[in-house]
Amino acid sequence: MHVLLTNDDGVGASGLDALYDEFAAAPSVTRVSVVAPAEDRSGVGRANSHAVGVEERDRGVVVDGTPCDCVAVGLRTLDPEPDVVVSGVNDGPNVGAHKLGRSGTVSAAKEAAFLDVPGVAVSLYDPVVGNREFEDGEFDPAADVARFLVERADALADRTYLNVNVPVTDERPPLRVTRPTSDFDVRVEEDGDELALRDCFYDPLRPDRPEELDDPVGTDRRALADGEVSVSPLGVGHETRQMETLADIADDFA
Repeated sequence: MHVLLTNDDGVGASGLDALYDEFAAAPSVTRVSVVAPAEDRSGVGRANSHAVGVEERDRGVVVDGTPCDCVAVGLRTLDPEPDVVVSGVNDGPNVGAHKLGRSGTVSAAKEAAFLDVPGVAVSLYDPVVGNREFEDGEFDPAADVARFLVERADALADRTYLNVNVPVTDERPPLRVTRPTSDFDVRVEEDGDELALRDCFYDPLRPDRPEELDDPVGTDRRALADGEVSVSPLGVGHETRQMETLADIADDFA
């Protein structure tokens, strides 16, 4: 198996190092390639460039571009073409339907699926503390989960990618197959001469907020609350809704 690694935190990120070490030691993997951004490109979503600079380094190729640029370069220039793309390990969670399109980590896996190669996006979270910086060794369990899933990636349907969130925990956590929760809200508050836009999505997980978490079991944010590995199998197509209703409206246009 030829595994292509990328991320949105930049080529020097500890999460990328953990993935490299994990897959380089895996008996099922014959080659590990790295094509990663030159610097932190977090939150760029599926942005892409018309031209990028590239630089060869000891471990792989550094691209002056976005995570999606890296996937395109890796899948279209490496020979043989990689069998799977793994993105991460991201320093912090990526859950919720509203977040997936904004995340560079997740977008890299989705870009691979668009190009007919399975993609796996892997992120790390702390179910107790919440947002914090992670030390090097803490990424290793997430890399282990990534290898476990990649070794079974041939079971994925065409144009499917996995969004994986792994908790930092002393024991091996259970793995839950999930769907992205659709809950989202934003607070707009005055901040001097500006308006501050504050994402409320994680408020139900915070002990200092009054909101209660009512997500059912089987959603990704609930898995975070329960300290589970969340694995959401996702497709690249946009869901169509109310087709018959819109067809009636279109008839009225004539």
